[in-house]
Amino acid sequence: MKISIVGNVNIDLSAFISESGNNEENRISEMSFAIGGSASNTSIMLSRLRKSIYLQGAVGSDFFGEMALELLKREGLNIDYLLKLNGKTGFCFSAISKDGQRHLFTYRGVNEKAYPIEDGFDFYHFGGVTPDQIERFVGKTGEVRFSYNPGGIVTFEKTNGVAAIAARCEVLFVNESEWNHLEHSLTVEPKEIVVTLGARGSKIKNGPEEAALPAKVIDTTGAGDSFIAGFLHAYLSGKDPAQCLKLGNLLASMVVSRPGASPAFTYNEVSDLANRYDVYLH
Repeated sequence: MKISIVGNVNIDLSAFISESGNNEENRISEMSFAIGGSASNTSIMLSRLRKSIYLQGAVGSDFFGEMALELLKREGLNIDYLLKLNGKTGFCFSAISKDGQRHLFTYRGVNEKAYPIEDGFDFYHFGGVTPDQIERFVGKTGEVRFSYNPGGIVTFEKTNGVAAIAARCEVLFVNESEWNHLEHSLTVEPKEIVVTLGARGSKIKNGPEEAALPAKVIDTTGAGDSFIAGFLHAYLSGKDPAQCLKLGNLLASMVVSRPGASPAFTYNEVSDLANRYDVYLH
């Protein structure tokens, strides 16, 4: 199966705040640069699960664009269809508190200008992109298989457009607040609506619910993207909904226990944890 992940490619600056609360000024105890963006994060996680992935999106003609390309190459991702456009690369600043909670400030840059240069994929996943961008890739009609994670900003700003695209997609990924905002706008529901529940786990509308795995939370950045990678890995392998949720929860638990949106871990680490909790991986 030829799979394309389409969406934002960012450079993430993560700042770990040494004090909790709403102080006007706080010290940063640690900071780091890393590759980020919903499409990058999901692609990296799927690649670590030994899925062959084609990443589609755009980086800018700046220093951050070169950095993003180099970091993606190190992950072994196929970036033949990743555009390099005039302009600035997407950027995300993340302020992370002592309890692992985050505040994100994003700049989309050339992510908004991405367009397809290759078709013929068997399945697409769109992460954090607007409805009109999806239509650039799959058209306004047709039987293209795809999943969609609009993210909070797009869900709240373009509700009607998201609802229209959701009616066509196979799997819709949202968190609780996004779903509460969106559900009354849907006239036709996708095949599966997957709702992430934060520390409580995840569920499928009119389907199973699975509790989160125990984890010491350090940084919640990228947890949703990693959940999606786990879910899609199982889903596209034909596994039942409960197993899809379980693998999504497992990857999310690993990511939140380490700093960064896509912290390094090996396939064997995932496999060992999957065996411990009786979660499908192979």
